[in-house]
Amino acid sequence: MSALKTYKVQLTNRPGFGKQIFTINTWLSAYINDHYYVEEAERLLIGNINKVLSGEAYKGGGQTQSLYFAEIYRNETKIYQDLEAWEQNNNITPDFVLPTTDFKVIVEAWRDFLKK
Repeated sequence: MSALKTYKVQLTNRPGFGKQIFTINTWLSAYINDHYYVEEAERLLIGNINKVLSGEAYKGGGQTQSLYFAEIYRNETKIYQDLEAWEQNNNITPDFVLPTTDFKVIVEAWRDFLKK
């Protein structure tokens, strides 16, 4: 099954809100939504996800403007709703985890949607 179907990805252009992505997880959606320019989505995709998947980097990710945080590893991506909580204890349970290959498919769809 496609990652877009698995995570129930909906790409919308809401009047007054602009382009948004919705998924089965609030924090996954929020993290991706914070990359609301094509350039930011490209940076997430090329500068983080692709580098990790190719083995060029061990870890990618980082924080967004809204202080959501992601750790991107070759096998999985961990999404945290609260950067401060993670900074106090980086062994906390992530708020959402998905395979990085699925995360890549979702971010590619988001980037392509932003280009339209």
